[in-house]
Amino acid sequence: MKDNLRLVPVDIGNAEEAAMVVELVQKNYPEKPYPFTVEKLRDPSRIFFKAYLGPELVGLTGIDFKTPTLAETIKTIVRVEHRGKNLGVRLSQAIEDECRKRGVKKIMSTIYADNHAMISIKLKQGYNIEGFHPDHEAPGFHEYSLGKKI
Repeated sequence: MKDNLRLVPVDIGNAEEAAMVVELVQKNYPEKPYPFTVEKLRDPSRIFFKAYLGPELVGLTGIDFKTPTLAETIKTIVRVEHRGKNLGVRLSQAIEDECRKRGVKKIMSTIYADNHAMISIKLKQGYNIEGFHPDHEAPGFHEYSLGKKI
């Protein structure tokens, strides 16, 4: 029997859990150029979710609400040891489903230009490239904006 991927909200009030999530991001998501911090985790416009496959923590993802009907998916991460198992596709779909449940009508995602795997996943899931941002966060850090109406 195949285990279902499930999202569990991060308890941002729990200092130990918050530290674990920040460490997970720092280890599995090469921050360019700004490191992920507890302050970013606790931003009130954001909700983060731990992703479990059965009992195992396999990744993380989040939503940053720009308006009540527009959200950006953020920090979609599959732990290094779980990559290559189609979990990026499943995690991307799971966070889209979570957005839909929360009344979001459009999802956006900003993805580093060198993250070909996630760009490919999003395009296959019906996202459109809406922009290219050279030197977006800092010199040499290029990003694509992708969007999808749901």
